[in-house]
Amino acid sequence: MPKILLSLKYICHLQHCFSGKRKERLFQFLYEMLQTPDMRSCIWWVQSNNGTFQFSSQNKEKLAEMWGRRKGNRKTMTYQKMARALRNYSRTGEICKVKRKLTYQFTERTLRGLQNNSGYFKEYDTLYQNNMVLLYIYIYIYIYI
Repeated sequence: MPKILLSLKYICHLQHCFSGKRKERLFQFLYEMLQTPDMRSCIWWVQSNNGTFQFSSQNKEKLAEMWGRRKGNRKTMTYQKMARALRNYSRTGEICKVKRKLTYQFTERTLRGLQNNSGYFKEYDTLYQNNMVLLYIYIYIYIYI
C-alpha cells in the first residue's frame, strides 16, 4: 500500500511539473531581451550568429531585477543569483560561459530552438508526455496486476 501512495504522489508531482503551464526559463527571457532594442544598455549581442552575448557592467542588476519581477519573486533578484542560474545552465548544456567578462553563449541547440520559436522545447514537451504515459502504465500494472 505505501508504494501505491508514493506512486500517486509522484504522479501529482509530475502533473504539476509537466503540465502545459511551464514557467519561462532564464535563457528564454535573455533571448527576448536580446531581441528588444530598448534593452541594449543592459544586454547585447557580441556575435548573434553564434549566440554570444554580454551583460552591461553598469546595468546588469537592472536586468536581474526585471527577471525577478518576471518570475514573480517577492525578493529582489540580484545579478549574483542570476549568474548562479547561468552557471547551472552550463552544466545542463543550454548556455556556456565565454572567457570574457560578463559574456555568455547559447549552445547551438538552444539557440536553434529559440530562433525556431520553441521547436527545441516541443521535443522536451513530447518527452515529458511520453514519460507521463509510461508512468501511468507502470502504476496501472503495479496496482491492478
